[in-house]
Amino acid sequence: MSETKAMIDMQHITMRYGDLTVLNDISLQIAEGSKTVIIGPSGAGKSTLLRCMNLFEKPYSGTVSVNGMMLTNQKNKVLYKARQEIGMVFQSFNLYAHKTVLENLTFAPILLRHESKESVTARAMENLEKVGLAAKKDSFPSQLSGGQQQRVAIARALTMRPKVILFDEPTSALDPEMISEVLKIMEDVAKENITMVFVTHEMGFARHIADRLLFLEGGHIIEDDTPENVIEHPRNERTKQFFGKILKSN
Repeated sequence: MSETKAMIDMQHITMRYGDLTVLNDISLQIAEGSKTVIIGPSGAGKSTLLRCMNLFEKPYSGTVSVNGMMLTNQKNKVLYKARQEIGMVFQSFNLYAHKTVLENLTFAPILLRHESKESVTARAMENLEKVGLAAKKDSFPSQLSGGQQQRVAIARALTMRPKVILFDEPTSALDPEMISEVLKIMEDVAKENITMVFVTHEMGFARHIADRLLFLEGGHIIEDDTPENVIEHPRNERTKQFFGKILKSN
């Protein structure tokens, strides 16, 4: 990690909800330009860890910095500025229902970064071309399939020109036939020099896309290695049990 810049630096992150400790003293660095996948059983704290990276969830204790900017214990104005470098793609799309596809992409750069409508629109159209939806620029989200809405959400994240994109189970709300089209788009985006962190249950995708695989269990990172080593040669008995069930079901 010393040779590569840490784009995300989390130190001693603990997250509690009442008496329930979801994350327990996690320290983690994500290298610039890397592709990291977080996996584990339900309730392990995967989405909570991801959402702590942009402080959508505020940790009970610990610090988070992104691209050298400290996010924890900052006033809202500083936090909003830092978040402009962090795109996020949710499982539920989170598109503005009353705005067209193109307006969904251009709204934030114009409002938050005060960019010109012309330059943002040109960039937005380039990103819609990337996800194969330029022809849908004047459509509303309700007129799109779930897979198309998620591709729009990815294009929206790219239009902000983020340093980091976080993906929170982006295919879990999709019908099976729509999953492959979204996975393909994410694979294409991963070729760009953007730091990407995924929470996903798609093991084939994780194996193919990630240079690093984290396995969470009980609020702890119990495996941290390449996808091949974690999946094929797990060191922890709990990980072996998890993959034993997953691979058997497939």
